[in-house]
Amino acid sequence: MNTRIIIHEVEKLQQKTVILALKFLGVIALLYTLYFCRTLLLPVLVAGFIALFSSPLVRFLAGHKIPHALASLIVVIILFFSLILAVGFLIEPASQWLNNLPALGDKLSLQMDGLSESFNALKTTFLATRNSDNTVANMIEGVMLSAFPIVAETTALLVMQIFSVFVITYFFLEYGDDLMRNLVRAQSSFSEKKKTVIIFQTVRDDISRYVLVIFVINLGLGVATGVAMALLGVDDPLLWGALAAILNFAPYVGALLLTIILTGVGFIEFNTVAGALMVPGAFIFLNFIESQLVTPTVLGQRFNMNPLLVVLWMFAWGWVWGVIGLLIAIPLLVCFKILASHLNLIGSWINILDSEIVRK
Repeated sequence: MNTRIIIHEVEKLQQKTVILALKFLGVIALLYTLYFCRTLLLPVLVAGFIALFSSPLVRFLAGHKIPHALASLIVVIILFFSLILAVGFLIEPASQWLNNLPALGDKLSLQMDGLSESFNALKTTFLATRNSDNTVANMIEGVMLSAFPIVAETTALLVMQIFSVFVITYFFLEYGDDLMRNLVRAQSSFSEKKKTVIIFQTVRDDISRYVLVIFVINLGLGVATGVAMALLGVDDPLLWGALAAILNFAPYVGALLLTIILTGVGFIEFNTVAGALMVPGAFIFLNFIESQLVTPTVLGQRFNMNPLLVVLWMFAWGWVWGVIGLLIAIPLLVCFKILASHLNLIGSWINILDSEIVRK
């Protein structure tokens, strides 16, 4: 009898081990699928998020006797020209900062006393090598020539993906509700149809609210950062405001990256350490207000996440999809949490996503 019990327990343990191994292999297969299909999936996901926060505007226009197809087209055209206008405003100052990086590096090294001596020694060594031999110049020229086809191909791919995003966004706005209605019709009973409609509307409204609110908050942070940079006398405040708005989609990591950038900008713009540190200090103060006061108050505890999981999640999606994955990681995590809470996908395991543990 004992032998049978032992054999049964061993079989159960083997079965659990096999199931766990299959789940682990499934996760690895999913990650590699996401990585290799990023060119296809990224435009779809980005278009889905754009459609979510712009769908209220479409419904508003459609409610004023504008045909739904025309309302969707108007919203997509507004978004497209807004992107063109933003790029037109920002590309010139960004290119100027990039073109002036060598001169700015010299100025930055002079401002930072601790690094100036080593920087000058490195520069002297480099100049001596360049004067005695043209190997470095030839190497740089060869790298640029070999990189040109890659840059051209990447630019063409980026343009195609941006165009695909706007096309897919239009179809999301125009036919997303029709797809949902067809899904409701496919349900067998009236109670299932009613449940499907309620779940869909709740999930859609929650996700739309989150995406829209985060977009507005980040836009407000960008405006506040731009105003602060202008008041401090920093060149190109629109550029730094736009970077603040974009990078804030990646909490913690984005703020840290922009703080480092603004620290360098401060040392370039000002001749004193106190004046230089005012630039990142102003952003840190604004980011603190946004992250600790504005966002928790507006979104509520339901949308707050555990910071450790947030950082790990962002690094995972950054590895899979690069910079875009880093920016859309948190909206993806919030959408997953909303879907899991309404559809009971992972049961009580959803509590590990919460930012706080309620203690009795």
